[in-house]
Amino acid sequence: MALNATRAAMLGFLALPLLATASVAEPPEATEGRFTMSPVEGGFLRLDRQTGSVAMCAKSTNDWTCKPVQDQTAGVATTDLSHLEAENRELKGRVKELEALLETRPAGPPPVDGPLAEGPPGGKAQLPTDEEVDQALDYLSRVYKKVRDHIKDLDKPIQPDEHSPPPGPSTPPPPPAPKGAL
Repeated sequence: MALNATRAAMLGFLALPLLATASVAEPPEATEGRFTMSPVEGGFLRLDRQTGSVAMCAKSTNDWTCKPVQDQTAGVATTDLSHLEAENRELKGRVKELEALLETRPAGPPPVDGPLAEGPPGGKAQLPTDEEVDQALDYLSRVYKKVRDHIKDLDKPIQPDEHSPPPGPSTPPPPPAPKGAL
């Protein structure tokens, strides 16, 4: 009998995260009642949706009794919680420092180091004039024409050289060397 209770308690510990996840995942409007009962070997696990406590309910003689399941992770949770609280305090302090730093900065974009620091006068970029646009388009037109002419030259058939022998009947290739000869 004690072995079954131990097994039921162990199953309870294993089912606890599933039950807690299921209770958190459901919106409060969709749930009915305060408790959720889940069948396990030897009885039921009862999850209190308001407090998160879990109890093992089993039939003893003629009555059903529910005994609280001990949470063995409680000690670990408190040390993790204290560590997280300390980290949270540290991060909140850092956020306050950064906010104070932002408040003391002058308005406008952050300063830029390097070659981009020298921006156009007045802080705004100036559009090119019509003459500059025309110069750029003329330059691109000349480049395009040169590339087009070069491609046309590549498409022309190759003229034979004056110094090369005239095309004529081709001479047959020499016979292959006998085997074993170098």
